[in-house]
Amino acid sequence: MWLKLLAYFSGYRRRLVRLRRVFLRKVIPPKILIVRNDGMGDFILTLPIVSAIKAQLPHARVYVLAARSLHSMASFLPEIDGWILDPGCLLKRHRKGKSKLQLETEYTNLMREISAYRFDLAVFSYAEKTSAELIQAAGIPYRLGPLRRSFFHRFNLWYYIPRRKSLQAEFQLNLKILRSLRLVNMFRFPRVELPQLASAPGKGRYFVMHPYKRSGTALVWPLENFQALARQLSSAGTRVIVIGDRDDSETLHSYFGSIPSVEIRCDLNLVQTAVLIAGAQHFFGNSSGPLHLAALVQTPHTGFYPQNKTASPRRWRTLPFDERLRLSQYLLSTSLPVACVECKLQRCEFYPCTREISVETAANSVAFWKPKIQARKAPIHKKKHKKAPKKKAKRK
Repeated sequence: MWLKLLAYFSGYRRRLVRLRRVFLRKVIPPKILIVRNDGMGDFILTLPIVSAIKAQLPHARVYVLAARSLHSMASFLPEIDGWILDPGCLLKRHRKGKSKLQLETEYTNLMREISAYRFDLAVFSYAEKTSAELIQAAGIPYRLGPLRRSFFHRFNLWYYIPRRKSLQAEFQLNLKILRSLRLVNMFRFPRVELPQLASAPGKGRYFVMHPYKRSGTALVWPLENFQALARQLSSAGTRVIVIGDRDDSETLHSYFGSIPSVEIRCDLNLVQTAVLIAGAQHFFGNSSGPLHLAALVQTPHTGFYPQNKTASPRRWRTLPFDERLRLSQYLLSTSLPVACVECKLQRCEFYPCTREISVETAANSVAFWKPKIQARKAPIHKKKHKKAPKKKAKRK
């Protein structure tokens, strides 16, 4: 009801008609900016928007405003035409520890860079007050953002998508944004083209494990469980590669350093990590960016999630590339006799509930992906050398 009243009094329909005409331009293709400048997992779940726009407006040029730490993803995401990097002056958690002068300088430079591109439309998949002010100050004529925000007046096109009460996945909710542009919210798996590195980070058959998550956005599977899983895989003769950031090196070596057949890699960049995960037989990780990266490169994976609704596997599931598997077979969570809405952490009697996911359950989840693993391996056809035809003797 609010959206209808706002559309009636604000000229929403008139602006939408003009924007649809911009979409039809052929000589000067429309420029669209997708704003998603938070974590890697959230950014990957926004990529279906780019694929859907490219499928319906193939002549449009799609840019993204992303975090600076994700800039190397440009080397294997060909559907994105350009990247604008947030230096850390927009989100609250990125502005911590920076001086006022530094923030003002970064903000001004970023605003000038965005205005120089002369974008026709900005689509906010995730919006905060500072980023909304920036896009408006950059002079983008059409700005599509959420109506359920106190700064909704910074936008002139709106969508109303209640996320907390929804039973749909995050990537499906992101695709619903396209309805406000009169585009079809069809799901297309993002196109990925991994580069061929001179020195491959992983060779042979191996499993990859990402056990440590420092963001604290959701409960994690304890490191002790990952350690037990690594020992079980190692005793079965499986090579395990544990990955993490440089800051995680000391913690990972203390837990996994003494386990045979376990290699710890904390020196890989984002492209090398993607190539390493793409060549793995299986991936184990918490609900974080590397788990969604494993789904993006179509590697069989097992994820660990808490039970509360806002962080459940149904809401934050990975991008689907094999519809034959049920979520409960590879995205594992607890099943306690409580209806969790928000996590109460240590105040909950079941804290930490993720500890209840057994190591045997995690190890058995690999079996559900076996048909997929076999399908990924293309059979090697050897070329048969043709025998030289025998020369016939000439008749005299």
